[in-house]
Amino acid sequence: MPSTIIQNAIVSFLDSKCGKIDRLVAAKEKEVALLKELKQSMIAEAVTGRTSNRPMKPSGIPWLPEVPEGWEVKTLRQLLKMVSRKGFPEKRLLSVTREQGVIVRDVESKEENHNFIPDDLSNYKLVEIGDFAINKMKSWQGSYGVSDYEGIVSPAYYVCRLSGVNRKFFSIAIRSRIYVSFFARFSKGIRVDQWDLSPIGLKEIPFLFPPLPEQREIAAYIAARAAKIDAAVGKLEAEVTALKEYRERLVADVVTGQRKVA
Repeated sequence: MPSTIIQNAIVSFLDSKCGKIDRLVAAKEKEVALLKELKQSMIAEAVTGRTSNRPMKPSGIPWLPEVPEGWEVKTLRQLLKMVSRKGFPEKRLLSVTREQGVIVRDVESKEENHNFIPDDLSNYKLVEIGDFAINKMKSWQGSYGVSDYEGIVSPAYYVCRLSGVNRKFFSIAIRSRIYVSFFARFSKGIRVDQWDLSPIGLKEIPFLFPPLPEQREIAAYIAARAAKIDAAVGKLEAEVTALKEYRERLVADVVTGQRKVA
């Protein structure tokens, strides 16, 4: 217990120093949010043809008046085929998340495994690399994606084979914010947390379809620009983490007398 004079000096010192750190952290976190918004806007513009050099034509759909010439408006019915392959309990478990799409499930994590995992996984559905997996109860939040992994998912999920579309383009486009709203529109239920996407609703979702060579070009364009944005975001997030750790150490050192302020 330091003297009252020293206590007041500690409070004054930490108020000043921590205030500066907190303002710097807030500024960097704002930059991160702006960069993430920039990335989403860039993706949305690319997959809807707003970055194309082609002449535009009427799209025939109210939510996007024009699309580049040569582009089509299809439905997912034309690109997806639902499959249900079971009996592979030895395969690794996968999760379908809003933030990352399809990922390998961390079966050791108590936080991630709040949902019960049965002893018998033979009823779980097989997902192969390139399959499109959807958590039909949370698709309205964006919980779906093209899988880069082989594994199994809950029997309540939809698993679909893709055909006639570039996998990378489809993966990027379908997870952009313009399509998440369609998964919400075609989900039904009494309460939001009980919304369910029906197979018919899934197949009716519209999809902007450029020619296949252009799909590859758009996917490469987005990947290159996204990599630069992600690198900038990663650097800022590392700086935020370092600043927060420095703040904690500073407070600990000062209140335990390791660092003298008076």
